[in-house]
Amino acid sequence: MHDILTKKIAKKSIIYTILVLALFVPSSSCRSVADLSSVVEFDCKHPDARMKEIPGTPGILVAPTFCKDYVFSEDKLQKALHVFVSEYSNTFDESEEYVWLRLSGLRIETSILGRKVSAAFDSKGNLLKDVHVTGLALSHDHIWVEILTKQINTSSFVHELVHVMIWKENYGIHGDPDHEGDKFSGWSKKHTMLIKRVNLILQDAGI
Repeated sequence: MHDILTKKIAKKSIIYTILVLALFVPSSSCRSVADLSSVVEFDCKHPDARMKEIPGTPGILVAPTFCKDYVFSEDKLQKALHVFVSEYSNTFDESEEYVWLRLSGLRIETSILGRKVSAAFDSKGNLLKDVHVTGLALSHDHIWVEILTKQINTSSFVHELVHVMIWKENYGIHGDPDHEGDKFSGWSKKHTMLIKRVNLILQDAGI
């Protein structure tokens, strides 16, 4: 009887040890959000390669600059846009329908290669000459974003969306290129804080 009891205790001990180890040994299927990628390769020679409309948005499109380049994936862009719309709506007390309306028909152009422009303003409105940029609001419905790493939150994507919103709110005249400077109107500290907040939300979500 003593031997049977000893065997039962030993068996339970082994099972308990296995369960504990299972809790602490990392599974190969579990990945940190920092390992997730928002970037996919694009090759215009591929049969499926074309300008893509992002599902669940009012005609927002994504396409690369060059035939063989990189773009943000449609599903990650969709999630990033929904976060932006929600946060912009809450920050500026506007309906989400209002925000979506102003983003309607937006073309998002991306590339792994950066650009250099003859002049641009920094975040405080200081004019810089011959500067490398990671994003541009080319018009009220066209932005270009350099893909710096594998996630959207590290790019200037959200920053350029703010320019688009201001451009539409300024009746298509300008998107406030000098940001918090005093040469153009529209951009406030609330916009700058919004960008930081949205990017942190995207970072936490692995986007």
